[in-house]
Amino acid sequence: MDLHALGKRIMLLQLLRRRLMHGQNCERDIVPGQYPLLNYLSNHPDATQQELAAMLFVSPASVAQSTKRLQSARLLEKASDPENLRKNRLRVTPAGQEVVNNFRTLADSVDRQTFLGFSEEEKAQLLDMLNRMIKNIATDEDMAMLAATDDPVCHNHP
Repeated sequence: MDLHALGKRIMLLQLLRRRLMHGQNCERDIVPGQYPLLNYLSNHPDATQQELAAMLFVSPASVAQSTKRLQSARLLEKASDPENLRKNRLRVTPAGQEVVNNFRTLADSVDRQTFLGFSEEEKAQLLDMLNRMIKNIATDEDMAMLAATDDPVCHNHP
């Protein structure tokens, strides 16, 4: 089996899904890559930029740039942490929450299209295989981060 071809298929699938989401995106204030940031903050208000970078597996500089743009678009607000003024706490604004809700609807639509024709059993098998792949390459730190979000991949993790 050509493992390179399998890896390329995973990347191609993500690129096609991202293109489809970007093409159907009615929220032109953000790009699909900023949605995970807003979505995480929607579920974890007052997270720090450092926490956000760790959870999204991106650099703090990337988070800083994205948060600056989202703040300019009035979708995100920053406040200094009263216990440590060097830390910023981030929170989605009401307008940002509306964007999150619209993107969730769009993501649901793309997910339905992606898994069209798959049985429940096939989807469960695929989920199991993807979780195994994640466990194969995730570090202990990655797994701890995922566990903090109660991600199902961490269940039964040794």
